[in-house]
Amino acid sequence: MESASFLVIPSFGPLNYSHVMLVPKRHVNSFAQLSDFEINEGFKVLGFLKNHILNARGENLVFFESGAGTTISHSGGCIVHAHIHCVVDSKIFDERLRSEIKLEPVITGDYSGASIDAGYVWYRDAQDNSYICNSPMLPSQFLRYIYAQSCGSSSAWNWRRDINISGVLTVLKEYEGINAA
Repeated sequence: MESASFLVIPSFGPLNYSHVMLVPKRHVNSFAQLSDFEINEGFKVLGFLKNHILNARGENLVFFESGAGTTISHSGGCIVHAHIHCVVDSKIFDERLRSEIKLEPVITGDYSGASIDAGYVWYRDAQDNSYICNSPMLPSQFLRYIYAQSCGSSSAWNWRRDINISGVLTVLKEYEGINAA
């Protein structure tokens, strides 16, 4: 899927059939560095993805970003280019994430409180509530790791080690026919 400013791509190591990433075409470290216009466009694309999975499977998507900082990158990500992970909701993931990270509620799409320098974690739950934790000091791929554990698939959380081509094909089939307006 593609819009004027974004691509939606499957993860090389998808955590399940729903795992895609929203990636800006313009290089920035985090969504907090995007313009308000770009952020609004990105959230419209997230809405298309959410509605697609809801209509196809009756499941909600949740979204998370490990926003890399400009001075340090200890937000739990491993790629220093903005991307939001999109995966089906897991109550266990939600509970684990909230126990591991001190998330503060924010208005969806409002990154004014996000630390561009030190990095942050952003999370949007199944009820469309958004949260940010600045300077979380997390290990690489931490959110992927706890999501995989929450879904009983802890062996394949590291996309660098576990590139899963059959999983990518499953994800492509799941989103087949979706298009941004």
